[in-house]
Amino acid sequence: DLRGALMQYQPDTVLVKTFPWKIPAELLNLPKWGFFNFHYAPLPQYKGSNPLFWMIKSGDKEAGLTVHRMTDDFDEGPIVMQSKFPMPVGVTFGMLVGQLGFNGVELTGQLLTALQAGSLKEVKQNPAKGQWYNRPAQKDLWIDWSSMNALEIQRLVNACNPWNKGAAARLENGWMMGITCVTPIHSSRENLVAGTIFGLDEPLGLRVACAGNTAIKVLIVYTEEGFFPGHLLEKFGVKNGMKFI
Repeated sequence: DLRGALMQYQPDTVLVKTFPWKIPAELLNLPKWGFFNFHYAPLPQYKGSNPLFWMIKSGDKEAGLTVHRMTDDFDEGPIVMQSKFPMPVGVTFGMLVGQLGFNGVELTGQLLTALQAGSLKEVKQNPAKGQWYNRPAQKDLWIDWSSMNALEIQRLVNACNPWNKGAAARLENGWMMGITCVTPIHSSRENLVAGTIFGLDEPLGLRVACAGNTAIKVLIVYTEEGFFPGHLLEKFGVKNGMKFI
């Protein structure tokens, strides 16, 4: 019971991190300094419950952590602190969450110091720059071999790792799996149908043609049997020439 806890402990402020439920306005006003949310993305550009997925998938160049005063609307309160940094190349969802968590520790100390000193400054969000991103639907987690090039597939895979065990993929025989780690590679195999497996040996790994005459090496896959290097799919009967669809 949140109300009961607030009445019992009477905190000066409440810090909220990755909390998915809306808190009633009458509770937000109970602590002396109110509630503050640590939002794992730049505001107001990336509102929503899972902005990191969309940021990684779209190849954004910048990531960040925003601390804002909470109101009765999601991600709408005035910004009090913000930390931005270049999006690391090849970063996964899990890696970015970890980095933002460390940033949050640093900003927590700064926030409490400013509150105690009475020096905290609030900046109202610009609604013209606001963008809301819904939680990714199941269809957003599948690799579209017919349209996605190697870099786009890598970004989707990274955006789904580890929380979805990678991006969803299906072989032409109906076997579904998560592709958890890939790297774009140069290939002389041009004009192959996207999704075609053209290499499945241990030294070079599982290689798959992608849209735009690009290709990837599949480093790690997830199946019901566990996590495996891509080339070990050969043990399950996967062969050169088979296609992901």
